[in-house]
Amino acid sequence: MSVPTAELSATRPSARSGAGTAAWRPWLHGGRLLIVLVTGALVLSILSLLIPSTPSYDPWAWLVWGREIIHLDLHTAGGPSWKPLPMIFTTVSALFGRAQPDLWLVVARTGTLMSAALSFKLAFRLTRSLAADPGARTGTSRAVALIAPVLAGVLAAGSLVNSPGFVSNGALGYSEGVAVALMLGAVDRILDGRHRQAFVLGLFVALDRPETWIVWGAYGLWLAWRDPGARRLVIGLFVLNLALWFGPDGFSGVTRAQHPRSNSAAFTSCPLCTVLRKQAWPMVLNRIKIPAIIAIVVALGALWRSRELWRRSALEARGAGLGWLAAIGAFGYLWWFGIALETQVGGFSGNSRYLAFGVAPVGIAGGIAWGWFASAYGGWLGRAGAAAAALRRLGSPRVAGPGGALVAVALFLAVPPWITDNVIDLQRTHRALVYQAHLREDLSALVDRFGARRLLACGSVMTEAFQVPMVAWKFGVRTARIIVPPSDPHQPGPAPETILQARDTRSATLLPLPETVIYWERHGARYTYVHRRTFRLFTACRR
Repeated sequence: MSVPTAELSATRPSARSGAGTAAWRPWLHGGRLLIVLVTGALVLSILSLLIPSTPSYDPWAWLVWGREIIHLDLHTAGGPSWKPLPMIFTTVSALFGRAQPDLWLVVARTGTLMSAALSFKLAFRLTRSLAADPGARTGTSRAVALIAPVLAGVLAAGSLVNSPGFVSNGALGYSEGVAVALMLGAVDRILDGRHRQAFVLGLFVALDRPETWIVWGAYGLWLAWRDPGARRLVIGLFVLNLALWFGPDGFSGVTRAQHPRSNSAAFTSCPLCTVLRKQAWPMVLNRIKIPAIIAIVVALGALWRSRELWRRSALEARGAGLGWLAAIGAFGYLWWFGIALETQVGGFSGNSRYLAFGVAPVGIAGGIAWGWFASAYGGWLGRAGAAAAALRRLGSPRVAGPGGALVAVALFLAVPPWITDNVIDLQRTHRALVYQAHLREDLSALVDRFGARRLLACGSVMTEAFQVPMVAWKFGVRTARIIVPPSDPHQPGPAPETILQARDTRSATLLPLPETVIYWERHGARYTYVHRRTFRLFTACRR
């Protein structure tokens, strides 16, 4: 798959070929295509609300905080660590009252769809720079030349969508999909030479994951040196980033991040090994990430041999394919290692959601590797056909291009284990999402039946720990107002006036435990019991 630099250098297109590509090239490389993609993703996200939908734990806390911000009463204790990116949207959507959760879900799902779309776009674009045939003249030849880039894009987007938890996390309102889309959008803007726009997009990525400060900060310093007119922009966004991270919540977010849940990889004997081996490595199929590693090595070797490794031209113009393939793929693997290292050294949670920032680049590099292989194999058929009369028909552009793609697809499918054993279980994912949506529906029905104000007036309200932010949002109170079940069921303490008993998932334990509720009733609590599908309400409030 090594390609000489001379073959990657831009050639002057003929009038005929230039006329054929002039219509679509601005849409492929410009900002207009991004607008079209965002619009399409937004429409699909709005339509997705027609099926049962709900945010999850962290998003519900962001919704509570957004509502508190507009009332100038922010109180972040009792929730996840502070994260400015989603708070920008949940604060604005809080102005729309009861529509706030659904508005945030539209944003989160739009970002998730855009992540897949931009993975396709970048893999397509970079593969085309590696596999382009400057000699293509006819419409058939141009169409055939797109087969390998399309294959690369499909595999890149598919590997991201197929990564465990990516679809469900986006559907439940987590912010990683939005941040990954912004990150890939920034790379696309860099490829278009729009460095100021890329730096602005990078700010929003930095507002979601502080680990990106290293790359974003270095890019900002480079931009300030290269473009003196952008220095005010760089300084202003640096200050804004720090203000949004530490202004509302101080350093308490860092403290909470270093106190993960009991099932976190941070509490294993080797957190780094656990994150890399059990969480990061299974996120992408071997048939994607191993070819990505091979392609990165080949690209670096080709750049080194041509002495382009340290030159600006290695990341610019049409020869960008090699440099960007190596840079994007290496970033993905380094990101995984960085998350594992901070879990080992800093005691952070090492949540698998954070690995999505590495999944997308690795998937793009793997997609490019397969597209590059398909193009190289098609090129070999073409050269063989030109050299041997017997293979001349086989080496024609109409046959060589599709032939290379078919060989690549056949090899991709033939790698064991069988591909269906590694594809996301859509039915299981749908059932899990529907169950979470039922939790929201049932809670709302029970609280509306008894009245939130009346239940709060009776005294304490208890629910399963993962439902605390949702219950707090429904009751219109701080998360600290809702208490969690006792850790010791044999000494449960005073009985709460209202219990909202539920399971976090279909197979999880019912909390508070039934025996704990029985204990309270035996010691004087007189509850009215109402059951609605996923929630059980026990209340001592009189009707």
